[in-house]
Amino acid sequence: MRIPCPYCPAFIIPGAESCGMCGASLLTEAVPGSGDAVCAVHPEYRSLRACGRCGSFACAKCLRQGPGGEIVCAACQERMPMGEVAWDRRQEVGTVRAFWETCMDVMFRPGPTFERLQPGGTVGSSLGFALLCNAVAYFTTALIYMAFMAVFPMPDDTMRSDNVSPAAFRALGVGMFAAMMVIAPIMGVLITLFISAVDHLLLKLVGASEHPYEVTLRGNALSQAPYLLGLIPFCGMYVAPLWGLALRVMAYRSLHSTSWGKAAFGALAAPILFCFVCGGFYAAMIMASSAFSR
Repeated sequence: MRIPCPYCPAFIIPGAESCGMCGASLLTEAVPGSGDAVCAVHPEYRSLRACGRCGSFACAKCLRQGPGGEIVCAACQERMPMGEVAWDRRQEVGTVRAFWETCMDVMFRPGPTFERLQPGGTVGSSLGFALLCNAVAYFTTALIYMAFMAVFPMPDDTMRSDNVSPAAFRALGVGMFAAMMVIAPIMGVLITLFISAVDHLLLKLVGASEHPYEVTLRGNALSQAPYLLGLIPFCGMYVAPLWGLALRVMAYRSLHSTSWGKAAFGALAAPILFCFVCGGFYAAMIMASSAFSR
């Protein structure tokens, strides 16, 4: 069931306070004595739709979407059992299985998974998932580099000139692999914390979030599920970030009960700005180099 916008042909998302297409506010003040239905919780606003479960009139602030797509009020939604992903039950099913099943659900069934997912989650749970995602993302590629260094060591002449033994060179490869498997996940967790904070501020800026930072962190961490593609050498690290950005938009939209436009702004504004800044910096360096060479 969908809710039509009173001002344009678009349909609105339950919980949104403005139309994602025309931008009109969906919170219309009630006129005393007009006979219009008013919200049961906010009587100062006209009702936009009646709850499909209890029948109470609800304004744009109070409307939500039920698990079957029905329109319900916020009170009824709170009484409904919220969904979980396997990662939330890792103590029951095991960490490896929970991680695999969660990645499969997020990657190939993102709509139903995020739609009924419980917004709240602990910081430790979200960071633990992000840690595993980043470890898997680099594992196969790092392993191949280590194997390459073991099978194809440096030429003997080069080793003798540098006073490096073949055993030391192979040990260096193992050390680089171990360092990568420690440093990359830790850096991934730190980046997840930072990006989630930036995204949360952007969502707050456009009025898309009334939830705490932990909700944005949960959505960002779960959207890294495509990093599982890192098990495929080399190509995984290039495909996964783009897939993850698309999933992050979906996660923010559902967990924050906001519009597609606001969710996309929160998830994509910072990466796009970063690309423009880096692109401009490199372009300036190339132009400066060309001018200097003349």
